[in-house]
Amino acid sequence: MKKLLKLGALAGLCALAWTCNEEEFLDTPPQGVLAETNLSARAGIDAALIAAYSRTDGWAQDWGTGGWSGMAANNWVFGSIPSDDTHKGSEPSDNVALQQVELYQWAPSIDDFQAKFLVSYDGIVRANQTIRLLAANTDIGDDDRNRLLGEATFLRGHYHSELYKVFKNIPYFDELEIDFRKPNDQDILPNIIKDLEDAAALLPATQNDIGRATSGAANAILGRLHMIDRNFAAAKTALDKVQGYELQDCYHDLFSVGGEDGSGMIFSSQASVNDGDPAGDNANFSMRLANPHGGSPIGCCGFHQPTQNLVNAYRVDEDGLPLRDNSFDTNPTPDELVDPRLDWIAGRDGIPFLNWGTHAPGWVRDRGYSSEYNTKKFNQADGFSSNVGWVANQLSPINVPIIRYADVILMLAEIDVENGDLEAARAKVNQIRERAGNCAQGADEVPVPIDDPSTVQSYAVGTYDDAWTDQDDAREAVRLERRLELAFEGHRLFDLRRYGQDYFINTMEDYFDVEEDRRPFLQARNEVQARHMLFPIPTQAIQLSLVDGEPTLRQNPGY
Repeated sequence: MKKLLKLGALAGLCALAWTCNEEEFLDTPPQGVLAETNLSARAGIDAALIAAYSRTDGWAQDWGTGGWSGMAANNWVFGSIPSDDTHKGSEPSDNVALQQVELYQWAPSIDDFQAKFLVSYDGIVRANQTIRLLAANTDIGDDDRNRLLGEATFLRGHYHSELYKVFKNIPYFDELEIDFRKPNDQDILPNIIKDLEDAAALLPATQNDIGRATSGAANAILGRLHMIDRNFAAAKTALDKVQGYELQDCYHDLFSVGGEDGSGMIFSSQASVNDGDPAGDNANFSMRLANPHGGSPIGCCGFHQPTQNLVNAYRVDEDGLPLRDNSFDTNPTPDELVDPRLDWIAGRDGIPFLNWGTHAPGWVRDRGYSSEYNTKKFNQADGFSSNVGWVANQLSPINVPIIRYADVILMLAEIDVENGDLEAARAKVNQIRERAGNCAQGADEVPVPIDDPSTVQSYAVGTYDDAWTDQDDAREAVRLERRLELAFEGHRLFDLRRYGQDYFINTMEDYFDVEEDRRPFLQARNEVQARHMLFPIPTQAIQLSLVDGEPTLRQNPGY
């Protein structure tokens, strides 16, 4: 719009002066406008690539527009709220659209669906621009060219894979596309696979700059994509190439300022605060609502609350193995054994909340509505908060994992189960559980041994010491471990879906049958059906795809 206004003003001045040569005027490049030829120098390419990376955090809107929570890097609106892991939270009248998501009252008009569509395709546009700029530059050496092309191609594959797992039926765009009103009637999985394979071949195993994509990241995302498609052989081929990583000693390390880029992180959305941005936009902006509320030192807003079902999943028996008993309706008492990961991911009354103090009833916005718990996993410790922005303590500098090594290990364990190698699967699950038993929440965020006298909860984590001989039991053990290890990282709903339609529907119906007695608002929910294997294509996206009055985008079945 500003370009057109500038050109219109220049044309008006030209007409008034009666002195402009029409051909000279039309041949003059518009002033103040950056063309791709101006940006194809190395600095322009680097800036375009950073802009493509910036969309991994999901923040792409102003406060005045709706649906920005749907952009969050950890997919809490898509992967957690409609699963058995979390409630929408807050209070009934606050963000009714997210309550619709939780209650399976999914409508194409929900702003958060459009937000996910928008931010992902914006990332694709930026990645494609980087590829075009790179092609126009003849001065960059081969090594740098391959690396930059690999990063941009990886990001294009990543954003397309995000859209694929949420909506599936979406159009694919490469750097040569000129018409964005493209139909979604083709299977784009081969295109995404090719992008990630090409990226893996171009990228180095390590990068000098923290946060840049590597060949390991490309293979890990590729492996996950094959898992969604249940192509276990192809997934194993990709995941076996993810080398050079190891689990960090303490589970909490990856979710702390000092350890977030450690050996267990493969690729993450980078976050920062107090970096000169006056609004704190470089923090985990789209996750800022998922914090303890007004009675807490953080101050707002009580969304994304853990379910009782999830808290019960962390209860263990005397051997430290999952109790698998969902009959408990209240917070575990101090003498009841739980997996220590519970108190790294969830805020519970009587337990230190990092170094912010002891979680108390007043920290929950509406205990009678959805939950007595708060999320905790991505909260920063006191002393690392933003000093700008509305409710500055909401803004966290903690990076959000897009894929980490524990995820890869557990996907490989799944493949082992499906291939009948149950003992290999058991070894991988035990590797995750052994690390989980290394530390617990101590005073002032300091990790301590799980039996340290300073802890206020009884903790235990055991390994599976008996041989696994039953494939169904082994499969369930791996799936439960994924839930415990990866809670709130945006995987749960997508995991349930890829386990199969019947498994997904039965799990969610079983969850609702019990949880709606604990939380009566859930009784308004819709029945979980086959159509919920996909989210609806956003209404706005369909309207913008019109060609000669007809939309090129088709709605997903059942909506």
